[in-house]
Amino acid sequence: MKSENSIIYGIRPLIEAIKSGKEVDKILIQINLRSDTFYELNELIHKNDIPFQHVPVEKLNQITTKNHQGVIAYLSPLSYQPIENIIASCFEQGKNPLVLILDRITDVRNFGAIARTAECAGVDAK
Repeated sequence: MKSENSIIYGIRPLIEAIKSGKEVDKILIQINLRSDTFYELNELIHKNDIPFQHVPVEKLNQITTKNHQGVIAYLSPLSYQPIENIIASCFEQGKNPLVLILDRITDVRNFGAIARTAECAGVDAK
């Protein structure tokens, strides 16, 4: 279950969140939603390549009783940075960057163990 502050309800609040650079994991959009502000939101969704799914209004109503205006978005709990920024930041701090790159990890337990070890070892970018 997502925490209350990681969910955005409503078309205008979501437009502002996307414009301000918030990372959005996924957007649920009510089937057959139409309005001028929705078309603006739809344009931003496609421009920023944000995953979305059309759902019945009942699904949105199960998630919240608030005025969602046909749109609910889940914000990412993580903020991704370009590797160039991380490397530059490490050098500015006088550190040698330590970067961990993983490929084809399929077992969640392995990933968790690697992430915990990386944190303890002081990895700068995972």
